[in-house]
Amino acid sequence: YMTSYSRLKEDRPWENSFPERKWLYQTPMDILIKASNGASDFGNKFGQPLINGSLLTFEHQEGQDLLGFDKVIMLAGGVGYGKAEQAQKDTPRIDDQIVILGGDNYRIGMGGAAVSSADTGELASGLELNAVQRSNPEMQKRAANAVRAFVEHDVNPIVSIHDHGAGGHLNCLSELVEETGGEVLLNALPIGDPTLSAKEIIGNESQERMGLVIAEKDLALLERVAERERSPMYKVGKVTGDHRFVFKSKNGGANPMDMELADMFGNSPKTIMKDDHRARDFMPVQYEDTKAQEYIRDVLRLEAVACKDWLTNKVDRCVGGLVAIQQCAGPLQLPLNNCGVMAFDYKNHDGIATAMGHAPVAGLIDAAAGAKNAIAESLTNIIWAPLKDGLSSVSLSANWMWPCKNDGEDARLYDAVKAVSEFSINLGINVPTGKDSLSMAQKYPDKTVLAPGTVVISAVGHCEDFTKVVSPVFKKEGGSIYYLNLSQDQHKLGGSSFSQIRNAVGHEVPTIKDDKAFARIFDAIQLAIKNDFVAAGHDISAGGLLTCLLEMCFSETNLGADIDLSQLQGETIPTLFSENSGVIVQASDERLEEFFVAKEIPFLKIGQTQEGDTLTVKKDNWEEGFNIPELRDVWFETSFLLDQKQTANGLAKDRYKNYKEQALHYRFPEQFTGQIEPFEIINKKPKAAILREKGSNSEREMANALYRAGFEVKDVHMTDLISGREDLSEIQFLGAVGGFSNSDVLGSAKGWAGSIKYNPKAKEAFDRFFTRQDTLSIGICNGCQLFLELDLINPDHEQLSKMTFNDSHKHESNFTSVDVLDNNSVMLSGLAGTRLGVWISHGEGKYKLPMPKDKYQIAATYGYEGYPANPNGSDYNVAMLASDDGRHLVTMPHIERSFFSWNWPHYDRGRGDKVSPWAEAFVSARKWY
Repeated sequence: YMTSYSRLKEDRPWENSFPERKWLYQTPMDILIKASNGASDFGNKFGQPLINGSLLTFEHQEGQDLLGFDKVIMLAGGVGYGKAEQAQKDTPRIDDQIVILGGDNYRIGMGGAAVSSADTGELASGLELNAVQRSNPEMQKRAANAVRAFVEHDVNPIVSIHDHGAGGHLNCLSELVEETGGEVLLNALPIGDPTLSAKEIIGNESQERMGLVIAEKDLALLERVAERERSPMYKVGKVTGDHRFVFKSKNGGANPMDMELADMFGNSPKTIMKDDHRARDFMPVQYEDTKAQEYIRDVLRLEAVACKDWLTNKVDRCVGGLVAIQQCAGPLQLPLNNCGVMAFDYKNHDGIATAMGHAPVAGLIDAAAGAKNAIAESLTNIIWAPLKDGLSSVSLSANWMWPCKNDGEDARLYDAVKAVSEFSINLGINVPTGKDSLSMAQKYPDKTVLAPGTVVISAVGHCEDFTKVVSPVFKKEGGSIYYLNLSQDQHKLGGSSFSQIRNAVGHEVPTIKDDKAFARIFDAIQLAIKNDFVAAGHDISAGGLLTCLLEMCFSETNLGADIDLSQLQGETIPTLFSENSGVIVQASDERLEEFFVAKEIPFLKIGQTQEGDTLTVKKDNWEEGFNIPELRDVWFETSFLLDQKQTANGLAKDRYKNYKEQALHYRFPEQFTGQIEPFEIINKKPKAAILREKGSNSEREMANALYRAGFEVKDVHMTDLISGREDLSEIQFLGAVGGFSNSDVLGSAKGWAGSIKYNPKAKEAFDRFFTRQDTLSIGICNGCQLFLELDLINPDHEQLSKMTFNDSHKHESNFTSVDVLDNNSVMLSGLAGTRLGVWISHGEGKYKLPMPKDKYQIAATYGYEGYPANPNGSDYNVAMLASDDGRHLVTMPHIERSFFSWNWPHYDRGRGDKVSPWAEAFVSARKWY
C-alpha cells in the first residue's frame, strides 16, 4: 500500500514495487470504488475492510500516474445580490427582437447534459469529447460588460435575458420566449465551423454568450454599447406570439425545428426508481494510544487535510477589490479560512458569505449521516461570518454525485436526499438550488467502477459586517479556548481522515444527534461573534480536533497552546481524530463563558494560548507535546510536492523554505489616521480617466480609489480613443487598469499597446496627454505592462525596460509587503519609509531592467527579496517605478485593491481604520493639482 504522500515523495511508477498487482489506493476525495470478487490476501494483509466477504478497494488503473488519478475536487460558482427591480423578466411582445451577445458556434458541448447522465465509457469517445465544454472568459466579460451597462442605466430596456449553457440555443432561446413563442433564423447565428449541421448549430454549448429579448426601438442603443465593449452582437430572430418555437432553415428548406411551446414545456414524465438496501459491514479502525505523534504526521500529509497553498497561490484572490475574506489568514498567510466573503460594494461592510461541506467516506458507512455531516460542515464553516439573521440567513445548494442504477445505490441516494430534506427543515433553512450527476461510474469491458455517493453542500448567507468575521488563528492576547460539540454524538472514527491513514473506512460514523440543538448552538455563536466575544474560531472537520488545534497555531509565529481534554468522554485517539461536527472558539472577552451559560449552550473550557512553539495536549493520564513548526512543515510538504509540478526553476522548494520566514509586519506613516477626507466636501476635483480594454477587470476598484480621493472619474474604453469619442484633452489623471487586456494569456499588454500604437486617434491622444506637464498617471498590473511596452517611464534610456514572465512561469496570487523607499513619485513620496501590505496577482510581473540601478527611480521594493514575497524575480527586487519627474508611476502590486483596511487579509482591526495607508497615494495625487 502506498499513500499519496509517499507516491509523491518517491516519485516512482506505480508498477515498480508490485508489478504483479494493480495498486489499491484510498482517498476520501475522488475515490473509485468497486467490490472485488472474493477476499484478497493483499487486503487482509494490509487491513483493508471487507464488505460481505468482499474487499472494498480503490483501484488505480495499471500504468496510470497518480497525479492524473487522485484529484482534488475544485468547485466554482457565482453568487451575488442584485436590484429587486432587475430580478424579474418582463413578458416579451410581438416583434420584440431576439439577440445573441457573444461568440461563434462550434462543435463544443454537444449533448453535454445527456452525456453527463451516461456512465463514462458507455458511449463512443468522440461523443464524450464533443460533450466537453470549453471556455472563453474574455468573451463572457465583454458580453457581461454590455449587459451591465443596461443594468446600471436609469431605465433597463432588456425585456428578458438567459445565459447560454446546457442545451445551447435550444435551451437559451426557447426559455426567452416560453410565454409567447418566437422564431430564430438559422443563418443569422454566428458560425465558426461551416461543417456544423443544423442540429449542432442549435444544440452546441460553445463560447460564453447571452441570449436576450429587446424592443426594436432599443436595438440601436444595444449596438452602440456592444460595439464600445467589443462584444459581438447578432440579431437572430423575433417574438411571434403564436406560442410556437421555430428555427427557420438557412436555405429555405424544411425548418429543423417547429414545435408547440406546450410540447416543450409541458409536464415531464416522472421517473420511478426501484432499489433495495444492500448491507455494508466495514471493519473497525485499529489504533494504538501510544502512536499519536506518528498518526498526526500521516493525517497532516493527506491531500484532504494538508496545506492547499499549491491551489491558492495561483488563483486571483483579490479580483474586483471586493474580496473581504479569502482563503489565507494570519501573518504567514496560510490557507486556513473555510469561509469566504465578497463585499456588496465599496461603501459598507455588508457582503455575501459562502462555505462548503462534504463527507463522501462517511456516506459510504451511512448515507444519511454523510449527507447531514456535509450540511453541518458547510454551516460550521460559514458560522464565523456574522450573518444578518443568523442561521435563517442561510440558503444551501446541493450538488449530488452518485453512481445510480447500481445495486443499492438508488436506495442510498434516497436515504441521503431524505436526510438533507429533514435536516434542512429542522434547521429552518432552504435548499433552493443544486445540480446532479447521477452516473458516477466508469465502465470497463469486465467491470464497473463506482464513485462514492456524495453530496457537496454550498452554504450562502448575507454577512452584515465582514470586519467581524472570525479568523482561524489563535490570538496571543486572546482568552480561554473552548470546545463545542455540535454533533452531540460520541467520538467515532468512521469516515475520517484518520481511518484513511489506517487503511480503513470504519464501521461507526458520527452524525448530528439533535437538529434543534445544532441550530440553537449555531445562533448562539453568531450572537457571540456580533457582540465581539470571539477572538478566533475554527471548525472541526478533516483531520479532527487535534488537526484543528494545530491549524489555529500554524499561521502565527511564536504561538502555542496548553490544552486539557480530560473532561471529554471516550478514548484518547477517537477524541483527537474523530470528525464529529464541532468548533473550537477562543474568547476575546471572558464574558463569553457567562454568555454560553446564560444561553444554556453546552461547552467545555479546554485551555489557553501560550508563547512558544509547542501545543501541549492532555487527556486523563495521557499527555503529549506537539512541535508546531515541525508539524507545520509536515502539513505544508504535500503542497510543496504538488507545487513542484506547476512551478518552474525550483521555486517550489524556495516557497517551502521561505513561507514561514516571510511573516507580514508593517510600518505605517506617522501622519496616517486611518480616515480619508469626505469626497463630498472637496471643492476642486481634478478629472481622472480609467482606461480599460477588453478583458480588463480592475476598473471598478481603481475608479473607487480615485473617487474617494476626490477626483471626478470617467470611464474610458480603448474603443472610445480609437473612434475619437474621447481624446483625453480634459483629463488630468490617467489610470490604466489591471486584468488581461487581450484574453487570459501572457503578453496580453502587447496587444493593448498595439491598439494605441497603430490607431492614429488613440496614439495622438496618448502622445498629447504624456507631453503635457499638468498630468499624472498610474499603470497597475496589466496597465504597468502597457506603460512599459509603450516606453512611457524611461523613454530616454538606451536600453528600455520590459516586463516578462514570472520566474515561476505561472500566475502568482499573494498578499505580500513592499518597502516604500525615498522617492520622487507624486503619489508615493509621502509614504517613504513605510512597509505596507499589498495584493499581487499577475503572470508577467518581472521587471527586466537592463540599466544600472541608479538609472531608475525605484519607488518601492518587495518586503523580502526571496520568493514568494518577491513573486516574480524582478531585477533589483523592484515592485514600483516612477518616471524621472515623478508624475508617472507603474506598479505590479494592486494598490487600488488594497485601498481599504478590510482589503488586507492581515490588519490590526483594533486600529479602527476605514482606509489603508494606500489611500494616501491617491489623495497625494489629487492634492498635486
